[in-house]
Amino acid sequence: MRPRETPLFRLTYRLVRLVLRLYFRFGVEGAEHVPDGGALLVGNHPSAVDPLILAAALPRRGLFVAAAEFLRLPAVGWAMRTYGVIPVRRGQTDLSVIREAIAALEAGTLVVIFPEGRVSPRGDEAKAGAGLLAARTGMPIVPAALLGTGRALPLGKLIPRPARVRVRFGAPMEAPSDRAAAEEVVAEALAWAQQAAAGA
Repeated sequence: MRPRETPLFRLTYRLVRLVLRLYFRFGVEGAEHVPDGGALLVGNHPSAVDPLILAAALPRRGLFVAAAEFLRLPAVGWAMRTYGVIPVRRGQTDLSVIREAIAALEAGTLVVIFPEGRVSPRGDEAKAGAGLLAARTGMPIVPAALLGTGRALPLGKLIPRPARVRVRFGAPMEAPSDRAAAEEVVAEALAWAQQAAAGA
């Protein structure tokens, strides 16, 4: 179930990158670390604009594990469906989400997750769950640091500021087959992203 890069997706992708470059001086570092096959991308989450920024930074289409409630918002829901999303209902354990994410990874898809589980300007700890995907599939874990998004759109604000925004990808980390050990690697990837963002 590797998502197809349709003409609508390619057009949206190019337009979004252009707008981000003009408004945020958007840049990407370390894109060579994103593998051609399946991988679990782990990002920090300082701002509500992070999914849009990270989607524009990816070298190819991926799937975002995201809260299902956002699909009901007209513009946000349209953008999520256009790019690709695995919806999760907050507070519920949905095995179909895990199966869908595992199938996507095994099909060579980039699956993106924000382990903090919500917008966290201060940097919260990773919630359990992402390690299960990595342990079950053996796919690499790639840290993705979002830099400047917290300044561009602080929590509680609706209008973005023209602050400089970048995405920095780190070197892939091997996923252990043991879930507990995989959760530690996810936490390590998140910590790397948080530290990179803090130093920006």
